[in-house]
This record gives sequence, structure tokens and C-alpha cells, in this order.
Amino acid sequence: MNKTEHKNKTPSEELAEIVASRLVENALVLEADSATLMRDMAAGKLKGEDWRLFIEKAIDKESNNEH
Repeated sequence: MNKTEHKNKTPSEELAEIVASRLVENALVLEADSATLMRDMAAGKLKGEDWRLFIEKAIDKESNNEH
């Protein structure tokens, strides 16, 4: 991330980006869901059931790929 990008993001947006990328790297969230996750996380809109849905979708996809 360059300095210009860094200046245009709030601390919440920066943290959400870091967290989402780590969750995707560890197959706990689907890449396709990462933008929604980042947006909602930065806005403070995620509830427990939202987190659960993101993680369950990733786990289901990984389980289906193992068969």
C-alpha cells in the first residue's frame, strides 16, 4: 500500500483490510466475500450471525472441494 492509499483510508478501513486478507489467506472467508466483509467491518455493521455466515460459507466450500 502506498502512502496516498494509506492517507485515503480511515483506521477502521485499514484494519478491516488487514483482517479480511488474513481470513481469506487462512480459508476462513471466501475471496468473493472479502469486499463485503471489509465494508461492513469498517462500518461496524457486522453481527455474530454475519461472521458465522462468512465462515460457514468458506468451510462448506472447502469441504466440497475435498470430496
